[in-house]
Amino acid sequence: MANPTTLPEWKRLQALQAHMGQQHLLDLFEQDPERFKRFSFQQGNIFIDYSKNFINQDIVDNLLALARHQQLVPAIERLLRGQNLAPPVQAVPYMSLRDRAFLPVCIDGTDVSSEVRNALFSMRRLCEEIRSWSWRGYNGKPLTDIVTLGVGGSGNGAEMVCHALSPYHSPSLNSHFVANADTQAFKEKLRNLRPDTTLFIISSKSFTTQETLQNARLAKAWLIANAGNSDAVRQHFIAITSNRGEAEAFGIAPQHILPVWDWMPGRYSLWSTAGLPIALAIGMERFEQLLDGAHQMDQHFVSAPLASNMPVIMALLGVWYANFWNLSSHAILPYSELLEALPGYLQHDLMEATGKSVDLEGKPVEYVTGPIIWGSAGTKNQHTYFQLLHQGTHVVPADFIVVASDTHGNEETSSTFFHFLAQSETLMRGSDRQDSTSSSEQVLPGNKPSTCLLLADLSPLTLGQLLALYEHTALVQSVIWNINPFSHWGTELGKRYTAILNNASAEQIASEHHDCSTLGLLETFRRIQGDNSRGNSHRGPLPREESIYSVF
Repeated sequence: MANPTTLPEWKRLQALQAHMGQQHLLDLFEQDPERFKRFSFQQGNIFIDYSKNFINQDIVDNLLALARHQQLVPAIERLLRGQNLAPPVQAVPYMSLRDRAFLPVCIDGTDVSSEVRNALFSMRRLCEEIRSWSWRGYNGKPLTDIVTLGVGGSGNGAEMVCHALSPYHSPSLNSHFVANADTQAFKEKLRNLRPDTTLFIISSKSFTTQETLQNARLAKAWLIANAGNSDAVRQHFIAITSNRGEAEAFGIAPQHILPVWDWMPGRYSLWSTAGLPIALAIGMERFEQLLDGAHQMDQHFVSAPLASNMPVIMALLGVWYANFWNLSSHAILPYSELLEALPGYLQHDLMEATGKSVDLEGKPVEYVTGPIIWGSAGTKNQHTYFQLLHQGTHVVPADFIVVASDTHGNEETSSTFFHFLAQSETLMRGSDRQDSTSSSEQVLPGNKPSTCLLLADLSPLTLGQLLALYEHTALVQSVIWNINPFSHWGTELGKRYTAILNNASAEQIASEHHDCSTLGLLETFRRIQGDNSRGNSHRGPLPREESIYSVF
């Protein structure tokens, strides 16, 4: 892989953009009556229509040539075999997490596939115990509520999938997720739970994640206070972690600790043992259907020609807009309330992978990477920020996602589809000046690009395909941009600063030479806390001799 801006395909694409920038999307359809057929296809349970984008066959061919020049095909093959994508990029064989044929993939001499198989067996055992009611709480009652304590990939993937697949949930188990360090919100949740029928899942690879451990200690204290003894912890806690020692020291029984692996970034966690909340909610068999769906998209990704490879096409559209149109924002707009949490999940999935400013050689990149991902679900948004999408000065490429068939008796599926269809067409078509009945304010320019994804249904199998599609999209873009998709130093640095500020004394903080804004905010926070605890309400900064500035 090289700096892509030095490649001839890059220069050619710049010239093509200059020409395409003079076109209207409607003109492209008038010029080519076969445009829809040319730029759409189906893979598995997903149909993609990318004809409403600023592309023609010449542009697509040059984007594909750029991908080949960046050695995309060898990179995919190395990913499949568990090999490093490039010298500084550690192997992350995330596809092994959903390959239930368990084909051997080794990292540092360890067969990852056998470890994944063993972890799935342990998940199945725990699921059967809990869902069959053979697992009982300290009062001998079956469990009714599952509370997952985990932040980032340790919780958001499972929460998103549980919401999306809620029609498949067991009626006897309620799922809850706690990620925020706001203890007041967690305490409010605990007020509505029964300690003798609640199971807590601590999902933390390191078992040191500050927000998660803070909530875990609160849950433990609440449980012990109600149970009257600490033995109840063994019946009401499961840990998903690579740090067995800390989990056992917390009081969790060894047989209730599921493994995760150091090689696995958090955003792939839902396919692993961190998917236990999903399996408990919908059953292990349906969780395996979710894995199967992802595996089907994996097989397509590694075997399909680039020109008909769905993740490759979606990734190249993102490169096209980010680097040649200078469009830094991308909207994910699912037309299903069940997919409400999908845009937030994809923010993690895509922005963590591609949000890098240093290439694989350690040099600052000279081009845009990682567009800003945002969006929300349902037709309600048509009454809010869609105004900007239609008539604002920003051009925001959008992915519209709709479910074609609802197997759970929802009669509004067709109505939702027509909203989905109308919005995509309106963004492209706009309104003509002669269509307006009064002022020019009513004129919509149109010419806004979008990609439409039509899902056959919202089953575990289809959802698995969709999520894997976006995962591979991020991988392809990282190869084009010559960046490491598996590092996340920005996230880690923020965690480190939080730990420093949270645990240090005023003197220690001052000795670190933080800026005056950080010090001033910290002092104001402590002053307000002190006032509230004393019942005072005076305002304004403390005298200088009373503040942490005095330690300088």
